[in-house]
Amino acid sequence: MQQRTWRRRNYFIRKDFQGKFVLRFFLAILIGAIVFTTILSIFSAHTMTLTYEDSSLRLDRTPKALFLYMVRAYGVYILVLGVVISVISMFLSHRIAGPLFRFERSVEEITRGNLAFCIILRKKDEGKELAGLMNAMITSLAGHIRDMRQQADAACGALEGLSQELADGHLSPGEMSERISEAMNSMENLKKTLSFFTTDKG
Repeated sequence: MQQRTWRRRNYFIRKDFQGKFVLRFFLAILIGAIVFTTILSIFSAHTMTLTYEDSSLRLDRTPKALFLYMVRAYGVYILVLGVVISVISMFLSHRIAGPLFRFERSVEEITRGNLAFCIILRKKDEGKELAGLMNAMITSLAGHIRDMRQQADAACGALEGLSQELADGHLSPGEMSERISEAMNSMENLKKTLSFFTTDKG
């Protein structure tokens, strides 16, 4: 069975999915920073802080005294950590988007009637359990179709042999009954194999 990997040429395989993943990751970090600042301001609302800047001393409530410093710090935080988080989340999303890409291609191959392949994921990819289930499905379908093909070939062979011997006039009634029985047995086996599948949605 062919191993189908569908090589990924870049890290943005599913741009819509990965873009949303990176954005949500970044927003989660940003919201966390805002929540932390809010909690800090609430707890320090009744405290005073002494600051020394440009040769002057100032005494203010802690949230007010630290406001400008926090804004500057968060500016650097968002710039640096935001880039780092975006890169990390891009790599993490790639481990999900890559398998999704492979699963989509696999379904397309199955729809086209190709069952001569198996799905191979990379070591750190997500979705290995689903890949295993899909490979089991592909193997099962391929086995049943192989059996049906053999049974159909056997039935066709028996009927062709019967037709030829009838045309040649070399067939006795007993031999005719035997050939028909062989064809019927092959057809019954084919029906049993087909009964494995359920096509009615009700």
